[in-house]
Amino acid sequence: MADAATLIKKHQGKGVFVDANLFVLLMVGQVNPKRIQEFKRTQSFTEDDFKLLTTLIAWFGAPVITTPHVLSQVSDLTDLSGPEGKIIRRHFKATVETIQEKYDTARSLVNHRLFERFGLGDASVAAVCERNVVVLTADLQLQIALVASGLDAINFNHVRSLGWRV
Repeated sequence: MADAATLIKKHQGKGVFVDANLFVLLMVGQVNPKRIQEFKRTQSFTEDDFKLLTTLIAWFGAPVITTPHVLSQVSDLTDLSGPEGKIIRRHFKATVETIQEKYDTARSLVNHRLFERFGLGDASVAAVCERNVVVLTADLQLQIALVASGLDAINFNHVRSLGWRV
């Protein structure tokens, strides 16, 4: 099992799969970093976490990789109120236009070994990870399951503990 620092170096410049929870942080931070600790879905993160996330994404280089299933989750979870609601939808649209989507049918994903435990979105994450793509997540259980399957997954909280400065 490779540690976070080793995986970061291994996948530098190859792109990264940003899991839903961190994708939500990215979207909220782009709209208004001050909202990160106020918004119900990002309260466990800080503005420094947002900066660290953007630094990591830049380190991994293009493309940011995701699935339609994760994008649907992110779209549903970025329900900011007021004028920021419209702004975040515009940011989401602009982001979707620049990322790389990997697609597996729901029919195939419900037969994935991780589906019963984690659901459709995370099964789609695992399916992409099986294509030699590193996953960046804050979901410890998903990260453990991916690593146990011999896949490359980095827990964002472990990167925090590396002391990276932004």
